[in-house]
Amino acid sequence: MKFLSKTSFFLLLISIIPLNAQNYETRQKNLEAQKISLKKEINQINSLITESRKKSKNLSNELEDLQLKISVRDKLINVNNSQLNNLTNIIFNQTEKITDLETDLIELKNEYQKIIYNSYKKRSTEMKLMFLFASENINQAFKRFQYFKQYSKFRKKQADKIVLIQKQITQKIDSLEIRKKEKQTIIQENRYVKKSLTEEKNQQNYLFKNLIKNQKNYASEINKKEKQTRLIDNEIKKLIRLAIAESNKNNNSTNFALTPEGRLISTNFQANKGRLPWPVKEGVIIRRFGTQRHPVVRTTTINSNGISIATSPNSVAYSVFDGEVLSVYGFSGGNPGVLIRHGKYISNYQNLSSIFVKKGDKIQANDEIGIVFTNESTGKTVLKFNVFNEMKPENPNIWLDK
Repeated sequence: MKFLSKTSFFLLLISIIPLNAQNYETRQKNLEAQKISLKKEINQINSLITESRKKSKNLSNELEDLQLKISVRDKLINVNNSQLNNLTNIIFNQTEKITDLETDLIELKNEYQKIIYNSYKKRSTEMKLMFLFASENINQAFKRFQYFKQYSKFRKKQADKIVLIQKQITQKIDSLEIRKKEKQTIIQENRYVKKSLTEEKNQQNYLFKNLIKNQKNYASEINKKEKQTRLIDNEIKKLIRLAIAESNKNNNSTNFALTPEGRLISTNFQANKGRLPWPVKEGVIIRRFGTQRHPVVRTTTINSNGISIATSPNSVAYSVFDGEVLSVYGFSGGNPGVLIRHGKYISNYQNLSSIFVKKGDKIQANDEIGIVFTNESTGKTVLKFNVFNEMKPENPNIWLDK
């Protein structure tokens, strides 16, 4: 029974080994999904750049678009490199697996050869009958008869295992070849992406030099725009502070006084973190949440308490969740916007050219709010989107569905 224990160990081994390999396969699928998303983003940026250039030849605008594309292409290269490293591990694992299977196949064949040889020596029917008739009693004869049956089944089982392992080896070799070709494809793709990245960086340097030469006051213009943005942000916070005060009947609380319905909406909103629909059907985030360097003038720092999403002209802004219109506002130096309350949470849709709702309206998720404004001088259509937890701005990116 020595060969039986070896076989049992082998079957246990092949059931354990793929666990690590499966992790690599799962990671490869996740990386591929990221790559598809980044390629889609690059295509969207190209489309937006083309649309923008039709309406404007603004150098700073072109530089910002180019910097955005460079940053996404950098991410694509990183994902490709991660895929290459992961594929190297998959190929190594599969090569080891093939070697192990081939070793096990040799052992199984040797064991099977011994079984066949023993069967050959006991092939005579007379010998089997003599072996049975030599039994001391009926019980022993029955056990010997069962032995012949089990031995025959075991022999067939061993033959089936040999066929199975041979099939597994063939499949692993085929899969290995596919992975090697996939790796070569990614290497070629990375060369192309790196070439495009180098060209875009050279173009960026060229445009930046022209920008500095022709627009020496560009940095002060950025600071002026940032100051205007902060003023509008403060006005929006005043609206939220006023709504909190009204809910508390002006008792100076900094938190919303929630009705049972308001608490339920808050809970449901929180439960959908990371799954909220985008406020536009398609778009690219051109400004992230938080403090960051300006995309063109790297020595200048900018801050954003939300995200800016570039989309196509005449795009509709949609509510991300059920709620009630808290305010329809308009401030000097900026385009109109809408605040929607979701219990203690508030979503903000800023930079609209026309608005379809009014204060107090009950809103459902994906209801149309208005048309996103298109800047004629830059050709860009940008929605500024925020999520507030009462007075505290939160990163909208972690709330929206990826």
